[in-house]
Amino acid sequence: MCGIAVDDHRLEQVSRELRAKIQQWIYHIRGSYWFVPTLMAIGAIVLSQVVLDVDRRLGAKLMSEVWWASLNEPEGARALLATVAGSMITVAGVTFSLTILAVSYGTSQFGPRLLDNFMHDRGNQLTLGTFLATFLYCLLVLRTVRSGSKAFGTAVDADVFVPHLSVGVAIALTIASVGVLIYFIHHIPESMHISNVLDRISDKMIEMINQLFPDTLGEGIENSGDSNKSVEPVVNVVCSHAGYLQGIDEAALIDFTRQHDATVELLVRPGDYLLQGQLIALIGHCSDHDATACGEPDTDECASQVHAAMAVGISRTPTQDLFFILNQFVEIAARALSPGVNDPFTAKECIDQLGRGFVLLSQRSLPSRFRHDDDGKLRIVTTEPTWDALVDSTFVQLVPYVERDPNVTAHLLRTIERVCAISQNHSLNQLLRDVEARLNAQ
Repeated sequence: MCGIAVDDHRLEQVSRELRAKIQQWIYHIRGSYWFVPTLMAIGAIVLSQVVLDVDRRLGAKLMSEVWWASLNEPEGARALLATVAGSMITVAGVTFSLTILAVSYGTSQFGPRLLDNFMHDRGNQLTLGTFLATFLYCLLVLRTVRSGSKAFGTAVDADVFVPHLSVGVAIALTIASVGVLIYFIHHIPESMHISNVLDRISDKMIEMINQLFPDTLGEGIENSGDSNKSVEPVVNVVCSHAGYLQGIDEAALIDFTRQHDATVELLVRPGDYLLQGQLIALIGHCSDHDATACGEPDTDECASQVHAAMAVGISRTPTQDLFFILNQFVEIAARALSPGVNDPFTAKECIDQLGRGFVLLSQRSLPSRFRHDDDGKLRIVTTEPTWDALVDSTFVQLVPYVERDPNVTAHLLRTIERVCAISQNHSLNQLLRDVEARLNAQ
């Protein structure tokens, strides 16, 4: 591997590591219940100070022509703001309780792997954020209302101050909160409807298929000569800590291989569970390189840079893992066909959505395992999904559950027939026919 000796560019390595993790950070932040409400709460604090400043400077002039502003007395404004603030924090608590109850029901009914789907629901996050923002806004405006009472027991009377514009904004936020509450009451049962749940998963599946197929890492150039090339390992990369491989930073790997004129062979793919000490990648030069000119590499440094391009966590995520999304349909269908639930119609809907996904997959070519840079040099050898793996992780896993119910069995057979009639992919069709033969043999 020519020029593999690693420069002491620590800043560049940190940059690679951050790029490897940033996609997972975004995914987890979007699924957190604190991020959006926190932003909205900060926005409410800023809004209250801005409107109060306008009130202090121009409030009397701006509101002089508004008829209801003259009705705002200090005591009335204070009572209004206190009532709204108290109501909003109460409604926020009830909203949070209902959300947790809905999430608990959904995970028990559809499976714990679907928890992220409910946590990523933007409607629930905005609802909670709206109530908290209104509460904070009213609380901060409330403290500025003065009725002319003596300040701190002194003989000096404080000036009367009623922030008319701020109170008007508080009323507008209250009306908006009522509208959000009505939306939330409608949204919670709608989000739990199985058809909507499956449709959201299906949309993610379609998005993932469009994202990952046909290219995943670098440029996949179909070259018959690639299949004869092998990576001559110089550095073995082992996993430093156990966990699920959540994603691979394509840009970091390409940059690393170009910088050191290296080739990396990945032995794992997103979704795999990695054991500490497991061999996950090989760094070397391709068999058509001149190995005699290669220097001795800093093995620890090379392994560290490649390992930094992989995000490892405690759970699987759908950011680069198509199998994770496909397995959600299998999990819901398996639960629906269990004796305790006995819901064959949900299982049929899952099969329909899997059929939708495989029709789209049949129109795509699986990406080549060999990835090249812009100069056409082989840089990465990946572990790409195969048609066998895709069918095994879906229809084959469903067979033991489906065969218990003749109606669901017939529906799965019809779905396979429909997919094969549309698909022109002979390899995929043959695998689906094997599943069909297995079901007919029961």
